[in-house]
Amino acid sequence: MSETTHRGRPRGLSDRVRQEVHAAVRRLLVDEGYAAMRLEDVAAAAGVHKSTLYRQWATKAQLVRDVLVTGELEHYPRPDEGSLAADVEALVSGLTRLFRDPTTVAFVRTRATADDPELRGSLHELARQDTAFMRLPFERAIARGELPPDTDVGMLVELLFSPLLARLAVTGLPVDDEFSRRLASTFLVLAAPPAATWAPPGAADGDALSRSGRGPRPRARR
Repeated sequence: MSETTHRGRPRGLSDRVRQEVHAAVRRLLVDEGYAAMRLEDVAAAAGVHKSTLYRQWATKAQLVRDVLVTGELEHYPRPDEGSLAADVEALVSGLTRLFRDPTTVAFVRTRATADDPELRGSLHELARQDTAFMRLPFERAIARGELPPDTDVGMLVELLFSPLLARLAVTGLPVDDEFSRRLASTFLVLAAPPAATWAPPGAADGDALSRSGRGPRPRARR
C-alpha cells in the first residue's frame, strides 16, 4: 500500500475511511480540544485500528493539519458580485455563517492556542494559503478602478479577518447577523480611498468612488 503524499495529503486509505477519520477528528476537536485529543481516541471514534492512523499520519499534528486543509478551504466563500461593496458584503456574510459552525470554532481555537511546535509551523503555512481567496475581491476592485493600484491588499485581508478571529478566540462575543452587517459597513468605510488623494480613471474630480456605487468621504471644513 502506497504511503506517498500528494499536495500534502497522505494516500493509502479509502475515501470512506479517510472521511470517517476526519469526522472523528472534528468531533473530538469540538468536544475535547486539540491538547486532550489522542490518536488512539481518533482511531476508536472512527472504528479503525490505531496502526492504520500511524501509517498515514505519524503525529497528531499531521492528522489535524490534513483535516484543517480539507475542512476549511472547500467551504470558504468566493463571491464575485461585480463591485467591491457587494463582494465585501457577500464575503463577510459567508464568513459569518462559516464562523458560527462548531467545527470552525474548534479549528480557530486550535490555531489560536496550539502549543505544539510542529502544528504551529504547519498552521503558519496553512494560514498563508487559506487566506489567499480573500485577496480576490480586492484585486478585482483594483482592476476595475475601485481601489488605487498601490492598495495594500494584505492589510485589507487582515483588517477584515481579524474581527472574526477576535470574537471566537478572544472576546467570545457572538458572530451574528448584526455583527456581520456592522463589520461589512465599517470595513467599506475604512477601505475607501480618500476622495482628495485618488480618483478612478475617468471619474470626475471629487468623485473618487463613483464606480463603486458609494459617494466620496466628506471633506473636513476649514
